[in-house]
Amino acid sequence: MNLSPTGAAPEQSRRTRLAEFLKAKRAQAQPADFELPVFGRRRVRGLRREEVALLAGMSVTWYTQLESGAPITVSPALLQRLAAVLRLSALERALLFSLAIEEMGVVSSVLANVSVLPGTRIAAETFADEVVLVLHTHRSLKTQIYSALVHESASGLRPLLDEQQCPIGIWLHDDLDPARRHSPHYEAAARAHTAFHHEIHRVVEAGLAGASACVEQLVAAPSSYAATSRELEHAFSRWGSAPH
Repeated sequence: MNLSPTGAAPEQSRRTRLAEFLKAKRAQAQPADFELPVFGRRRVRGLRREEVALLAGMSVTWYTQLESGAPITVSPALLQRLAAVLRLSALERALLFSLAIEEMGVVSSVLANVSVLPGTRIAAETFADEVVLVLHTHRSLKTQIYSALVHESASGLRPLLDEQQCPIGIWLHDDLDPARRHSPHYEAAARAHTAFHHEIHRVVEAGLAGASACVEQLVAAPSSYAATSRELEHAFSRWGSAPH
């Protein structure tokens, strides 16, 4: 099975791959592992859709739409429950999240232990390589946010709330060649970074208040969190590809 992330795959292709992935993993699951009764010969391999939905705590209609590639929005918490039922490996969980959540389709590696630490510095031989590291850091930070919310540990994100102390902020405000700060691209990137940290504040505060439904609504596309994340990606990508 191909476990490579979706990258810039078209929307329908992403949803089709999600449907195929879920069907394949459902077929591999064994009813006996969940102490489900088996009467006679089952017409399907593995678990039925109804059984997966029941075990994951979701409606059959919702799971059917998800497995059919319908354009629906799912939360990280729901995906975590689904991953547990299907007994996915860390890499398979990464694929599930990147296929099911639009904004995570650009994540090159989504691992449970990804951690963006405050004070970490971004440095590379060329400016283009530094921008690549910035984008990787942003995607890793998003993964860290999802992981913290899924495990109800939003307090662990508090050190990252100060946008000037996160790795991208340090790079923008302290380590970047001063000559590059006199550019419209710099202004656009800095604004996008500040806007995204504003969204992190909203998400973390909702998580700390125990408002799980609000958190899921805040991070799931379409939302301002998702929109500012995409704008940050676009701003830095345009800057990195601009002639210097």
